[in-house]
Formats: sequence, C-alpha cells, structure tokens
Amino acid sequence: MGEPCTTCGGTGFEIREGADGVIVSVRCACSVKDRSERILRGAGIPRRYEECSLDNFDVLKPALAPALAWAQEWFERWPSNVDVGLLFVGPPGTGKTHLGVGLLRALALRKGAKIFFAEQRELLKDLQSTFDGGAARNESDVLAPVLEAEVLLLDDLGAGRTTAWAQDVMHDVLAHRYNRKLPTLMTTNRATGDDDATASSELPTLRDRLGDALMSRIYEMCHVIPVNGEDYRRCILHARHRF
Repeated sequence: MGEPCTTCGGTGFEIREGADGVIVSVRCACSVKDRSERILRGAGIPRRYEECSLDNFDVLKPALAPALAWAQEWFERWPSNVDVGLLFVGPPGTGKTHLGVGLLRALALRKGAKIFFAEQRELLKDLQSTFDGGAARNESDVLAPVLEAEVLLLDDLGAGRTTAWAQDVMHDVLAHRYNRKLPTLMTTNRATGDDDATASSELPTLRDRLGDALMSRIYEMCHVIPVNGEDYRRCILHARHRF
C-alpha cells in the first residue's frame, strides 16, 4: 500500500476555511484521482489504446489538425454540450480511435466523467453470447455500462456483417442515449454515403450498413468530423518493426 495523502491523511476529505470563516469539508484531490483511475480501469479501453491521449496525438499532416481541434474544444465545453457527440469519419489508421480514447481519458482524469469504450462488433458478439442459457452474463450485464456511461465511445461503427438484429441493437442503444441526452462519440472507416463521392463508391457506406432511420438519428446526435491523412499504422508503425 502507498503512503496516505499528506493533505487528507487518507480520509478523502480536506478541511478548509470557507466563506465568512466557516470551516468546511471538501473532497480531496486524491479522492478525485482515485475515482478517475477506477473509472478508467472499468471503462473497457483495450490495452492497445490505453496510453492514447489528446496530448500525444501525432499530427503528421495539417489535414489532421482540425479533427484534434474539434476534440479539444468538445472536451473543454463538456458537459455543457451534452446533447451533441462527435462522429470521426476517415480511412483506417488515421487516428480516429486515438482521438476518441484521448477524449475519454481526459474526461475521466480531469473531469471525473463516467466513460465507457465499446467496439461495435465486440458488443454484438458479447450480446450474442448471452443467448446461451449457461452464459455467465446476461443481456443487462452487457448493455448496462454502454447505456449508462456519461460519455460512450462507440468504435468502428458499421463494421462486421449487417443484420436486422444488429441494426435493431444499435438503434436501441443510440435511442436510449439520445432520449437521456447522453453524448456518444463514434468512429467509422466507412464513408457516410451522403455526398457525390461516396454515392459512387463500390464499397458499402455507413448508410448501407445502418439504414436510413439510424443514420438520421446519428446526424441528430453527432457532429461529423473528417479525419483525413495517411495510414499511420502502415507508414510509421510498420517501418519501426525490428526483428
């Protein structure tokens, strides 16, 4: 065990002199830090991304700077912007998940927000696993942190095989958060399908994957942020490999 806090002696509260000389008890900074660390441990952030932050987001090209600026501004304004989330859209490897996780970490560490990370395919797999009568978790166990988080990061939206059941699940999740004014951050590698360039693409778009109704809801819930640049994994990380 570590040494107790020198300010509060491990009680979690600090005694201060308030207005008009009245002695008050306030929550110690160490208590806020402990709470933030507990939130991070339970946030479901994969080990691959647990060191991602807004501060270490590597802007390799000027084209990425606006996306980082949007993320930083969103963080500074939260929770006053509780109705609106962000949808980071761009090719693989451009830093969308890094930005999303960086926002989650900043919110937890600096504002004490209750956060959660969910990758769409993994979420659907976890829900499918509850169909087994002997499953250790039930549907409520899987969905509770996704539905209740003050800020959710829904990663890789539109990935995997599209089914009516998958669309219904995503619609229910987003409708629940929309109705409770809980902001959702999202990332996707797929073009939205709502401009001339993506309309002519042979690859399925986000609208193709999710359907018109869900896309309409997403546009109401999120501001779309393009994240354009080279594939960081291919151009930089691959070059670092040594054997």
